[in-house]
Amino acid sequence: MTKSLAADWHAQLRRLSRVQARTETQVKSWLQRLDSLNPLTPSRSQDAPARPRRSAVAPLTTHATPLARSPARSPAISPIAPDELPGIWQAHRLRLAALPGELVPQLSYHLYIPSKRHRGPLPVVVLLHGCRQTPDAISAGTRMNALAEQEGFIVAYPQQPLRRQVQRCWQWFDLSAAEGGREAQALAALLDALAARHDVREREIYLAGMSAGAAMAAVVALRYPGKVAAVAMHSGVVIGAADTPHAGLHAMRHGATAEPAWLLDAAGVTPGGPEMPALVIHGLADDAVHPVNGRLLARQFLAYNELEDRLAAIPDAAPDAAPGEEPGRCREYRFGRWSRDLVALVEVEGLDHAWSGGDASYGFHSDIGPDASAMMWDFLRQHRR
Repeated sequence: MTKSLAADWHAQLRRLSRVQARTETQVKSWLQRLDSLNPLTPSRSQDAPARPRRSAVAPLTTHATPLARSPARSPAISPIAPDELPGIWQAHRLRLAALPGELVPQLSYHLYIPSKRHRGPLPVVVLLHGCRQTPDAISAGTRMNALAEQEGFIVAYPQQPLRRQVQRCWQWFDLSAAEGGREAQALAALLDALAARHDVREREIYLAGMSAGAAMAAVVALRYPGKVAAVAMHSGVVIGAADTPHAGLHAMRHGATAEPAWLLDAAGVTPGGPEMPALVIHGLADDAVHPVNGRLLARQFLAYNELEDRLAAIPDAAPDAAPGEEPGRCREYRFGRWSRDLVALVEVEGLDHAWSGGDASYGFHSDIGPDASAMMWDFLRQHRR
């Protein structure tokens, strides 16, 4: 029996090594590009009314301002050092039902719970990091914990383990049951665990993400729409356009030419489910994930929310640089229902593959552009599940 278990264990280790070697080779060129853009620096320590149901005769107000320029907004977050925040920073592990051959069936995550001056239960934002990031790095770079302390919400930061992907990338590009599909399932289980907490408003659980985390946030929100009230994505990739790391790299660089409905089907998503509000933010100077992906993601959420007649308002072609482009200025497309934004796209001029209005001393965060964290919270808190 002992020999049999040992043989199984070594077989799994060999399988993991093969997968890691194959993936590392295929993402190496992209990671080199990321390093040239913004090398990752060491991390520092650190009851509202119910939303009306969708109705076929519900009034629809839609507007698109593809070339509108919004002035860059100054950060709305108080300049508080991470170690000075009065809330609680906790590490957690969520046990998962084991799949055949799975080595460690669990998901690690961090929680920031604001100080007691905010009486619970509170909303929750689940923020998914990008490749080569950690909960410490993205929480500090986005200043999301400081915003949570200021506004009164909980933040959860799931961690993609090295045992699943050697660069900590969420595998949005491979949604098979053992790879990205398993990660989406684990994140859905985390949403359930958070909803069961006594200090959480279960109808106000939101998803957000950066880069690969943004693409995975889109997958989870659209595959499990009954668990999420709204989603916000920064520098994400269109979903359903890839099923291998190589295809994922192609989508990152070129987007996709298929229709949004076809791509949703390829990602295992059925349009017309529970309404899913979505905010997409993308830098127009992004040289790692082409800006066309932001437009394609917004079109996917229009298609999912059965607003196909509005698809033409967002061009699916690559955005061109505008004459006299000013870093930090925005182009906005907004589509509303019930006097609130349902799908919104914000393109930031001069911003590369980095979090808009973040702490530039952390990799993949920039002080160019409006405060993406505050912009996300302003959007998310409009919606209830």
